[in-house]
Amino acid sequence: MVRLLLQEVRVNALLTLEYRSGFVIYQINNVAGPAVSLLIWLTVQEHAAAGLPLDRSKLVTYFLLLGVVSMLTSAWTAEYLAEDIRTGALSRYLLRPAPMMHQAGNNVGEKLIKLILIAPLVILVGLAFRTDVRLEPDAARWLCVAVAVVLAAALTLTLDFLIGAAAFWLQDVSGLIALEALVASLLAGRFVPLALFPPELGPLLRAQPWRYLLSFPLEIATGTLDAPGIAAGLGTQVAYLLVTLALFRWVWARGLRGYAAVGA
Repeated sequence: MVRLLLQEVRVNALLTLEYRSGFVIYQINNVAGPAVSLLIWLTVQEHAAAGLPLDRSKLVTYFLLLGVVSMLTSAWTAEYLAEDIRTGALSRYLLRPAPMMHQAGNNVGEKLIKLILIAPLVILVGLAFRTDVRLEPDAARWLCVAVAVVLAAALTLTLDFLIGAAAFWLQDVSGLIALEALVASLLAGRFVPLALFPPELGPLLRAQPWRYLLSFPLEIATGTLDAPGIAAGLGTQVAYLLVTLALFRWVWARGLRGYAAVGA
C-alpha cells in the first residue's frame, strides 16, 4: 500500500511539473490573498480603540503562514470524483487494489511541487515584515504544527471524498462543494482569525470541525495555545478524522452497491 502511494505521488509530482507556470500563478494568489488581508487587519488594529485580541506580531505571523498552511491542507478531489461517478469512469479505479490511492497520490504529489514554488514567495513576504514576525523557537511546538497539518490535510481530503461520493445519489454536487468552501472560508479562519470573533462564540468556534482544517495548526504556530490546548486539539482532530473516515466508508459502500446495480 505504501509503495503504491509513493508511486502515485511520484507520477503526479512529475505531471505537476509539466504545468509549473500555471502553478506559480496559483501560489502567487495563495500568498497575495493573505498579504492583502494582513494589511487590512493591521489597519483595523491601528485604528481600533481597544485593540485586537491578537497583537501585531501574531497577526503578521498568522497571515504569513496562512498561505502555505492553506495550500498544504487543501483538497480538490470532490468534483473529479463526482465526475467519475457520473460518467462511469470510476470503474477503471475499482479494478485497482486501492481505488482512492490515485486521488491521494495526486493530492500529495501536487503539494510537494507547490511547496517548492510557494516557499520563496512566503520568504519574500516574511522579509517585508521581518521586524514583526515571531516564530516560536520551541522544536516540540513545530513538531506539533507538522502533526496538526498532516491531520488537517487528511481530514480535508476525507471530507472531500465524502462530498464527491454524494454523486452516487446527486446529479450535480457543485452546490455542495461551493457551500462547504464558503463555510470553511468563514469558520476555518481563512479570512478572519477565529480569535477575532466575539468572545461569546469562543466555545462553539473551538469545537466546530472547520477550525481543525486550517486555524488550529496556525494557532499552534503563533503560540496562542498552551500545551493542554494543543493536546486537546490534536485529539479532537483525530476524533473528527476517524468519524469522517467511517462516514465516508459507509457512504462509499452503499453508493457502490447502487453503482454496480446499474451496470457501470
